[in-house]
Amino acid sequence: MFALVPTAWSQQQPVPRSSAPREVKKIAAVCTVYTPGSHADAIITKFLAGFPTDEGLIPPSVKIAALYIDQGRADDLGHKLAGHYGVPIYPTIPKALTLDGPALAVDGVLLVAEHGDYPKNRFGETLYPRARFAEETFRVFEAAKRTVPVFLDKHLAYNWLDAKWIYDRARELDVPMMAGSSVPLAWREPPLDHPPGSRITEVVELTYAFPDSYGIHGMEVIQCMIEARKGGETGIASVECVRGKAVYQAADEGRFSMDLVEAAAATIAEKKAGKMKDHARDPTAMIVNYQDGTRATVIFTHEYYGMWWAYAARVNGKIEATQFIFPRQSTMPTFSYLDLNIQDLFLTGRPRYPLERTLLCSGIVDAACRSLTAGGKLISTPYLNIHYQPYDLKPIRPTASQPRGATLDPWPPEAIRPLWP
Repeated sequence: MFALVPTAWSQQQPVPRSSAPREVKKIAAVCTVYTPGSHADAIITKFLAGFPTDEGLIPPSVKIAALYIDQGRADDLGHKLAGHYGVPIYPTIPKALTLDGPALAVDGVLLVAEHGDYPKNRFGETLYPRARFAEETFRVFEAAKRTVPVFLDKHLAYNWLDAKWIYDRARELDVPMMAGSSVPLAWREPPLDHPPGSRITEVVELTYAFPDSYGIHGMEVIQCMIEARKGGETGIASVECVRGKAVYQAADEGRFSMDLVEAAAATIAEKKAGKMKDHARDPTAMIVNYQDGTRATVIFTHEYYGMWWAYAARVNGKIEATQFIFPRQSTMPTFSYLDLNIQDLFLTGRPRYPLERTLLCSGIVDAACRSLTAGGKLISTPYLNIHYQPYDLKPIRPTASQPRGATLDPWPPEAIRPLWP
């Protein structure tokens, strides 16, 4: 089916096909809530109804066989879709993974712990139950004495200790695991990738909202772009997060470069005339210093360039910039490409990008939230001494620079549209 998507996948050696019928892999989907526009809707619904992409609506090659909703209601979208597609909803995660039987009975696990009524801690971090979801999943694996591929949406966890535990436990049990954001898989205008071995000294990424919610998006965009730089990824020395006037003071002191901010903003058509300082009165900046001397900054504001993502880097002494295009379409199409990568993980057992990327970004965001709470205090991060190289296997993402085709079609499909409120 991936021949329909002209990506790096279609350029690789074809997978041998057997003439014998292949049993469709069964997936357990575990989520916090399942309401319209939630991450469960953006991800799981496409595994039921198909993936709208530039090349058309691609039918899923795996089957959602079980659903668990942590804060579900009998009349929510998840229950309606489960009834329509004949997916049983289980009262616990172990029952979903075992199909209420004695042992692990699915071929993959999809964990979506985003949105819902969960409290925040003293650092402003939402206490989503990602660690609990992972722990209950791993416990089923250990009892079965085998594992299946797992995808965990966004952060590994809201705090570093839980994130590291998930990573270590996955490695101990030899779980094929992938995690993270959909934004690195977005369209790029102009198209931009840094060749392996590039000399990158500083990068800036523009986003909006707050570090707790969107910091993971900003950092994963940065990591997907710079992890192949000369020397590979060697980890983080320190993180600081400042707000308001302190952002402009940090720029004046040379802790990040405003020319990169303006270069990234220039790729966004909705940007207001003038410079960031003319419009953004209360921005936030997450400033990251790498072990190898590379600097990265995520800017959070909507007052200057709207609710969009953009990126700029100083590469071999020159500035390169692009917008990561996140279409405001009902199809939420960046999640289609995320789903295609997740599906490929379920089918092959091969993650298309390193779990270390999301581990590193999870630790950075936690440190940033703690720094911001402490008034912008610089947080030394020797525990983020994480070394890794990107995989040769490239992620599935759009080849065009702008959305087209089924990504722009009405959503949801007509057959299930009456299920939406």
